[in-house]
Amino acid sequence: MLSKSQIITIPVLISSVLLLTGCPPSAEFTRWKRASTTVEGVKAAMTECGDPVGTSMVHLPINDQVLQFQCMQRLGFIRKDGFEYCEIMKNMPACVEERQGRPLSLSQLEALPFVEDEAFHPIKPNSGRDERMQVSWRKAGASLHFSVQVANDSEALPVMYSCGYAKPLGSNLDVASIGRTAEVQRCMIDHGFEPKNKNMVVCQTYPQVTGCSSTIPPS
Repeated sequence: MLSKSQIITIPVLISSVLLLTGCPPSAEFTRWKRASTTVEGVKAAMTECGDPVGTSMVHLPINDQVLQFQCMQRLGFIRKDGFEYCEIMKNMPACVEERQGRPLSLSQLEALPFVEDEAFHPIKPNSGRDERMQVSWRKAGASLHFSVQVANDSEALPVMYSCGYAKPLGSNLDVASIGRTAEVQRCMIDHGFEPKNKNMVVCQTYPQVTGCSSTIPPS
């Protein structure tokens, strides 16, 4: 399983950039280099790998970011800052596949931890977080206005408990597996709730997981 420090590594890296510079992360194409390759060559390679040229990848699910990162490396590029996704996110499916040299079986995939749903993140003592900060669902179609967030969260929380999230949120010791998270998320969707962040839905990233045909919410 991922340690608590590994779970928060990627968000912390992004937040550090924002705090230190006051600016969004630099465009991804500025972070890669390859001998005798122009900026346009970098962009062309990123397009080949499916990267969002000219923007940041942080809006993508983490495993998708890893896959695109690995694609750039296969094309001979290296990151200017020396960053290596799989040194930090060792249990991402793409990282495990790379290490073992073959695709994951379904049982292997479903047993790996799923870090996108923050409601399953353990809350570290003295972190300043509480379970209200980890409510990751709202009633489908509910207003997104900040003035109703407390009411939305209060409506979602008991349903999250009944569907299998830890009570209180964050009291679990580890993040849940991909398979377990898919089951809990399916329960939430079946009860008429939608994710606050669609990247957190297991079946958006891993549609082959058991039961996913009925788990993906409408776009």
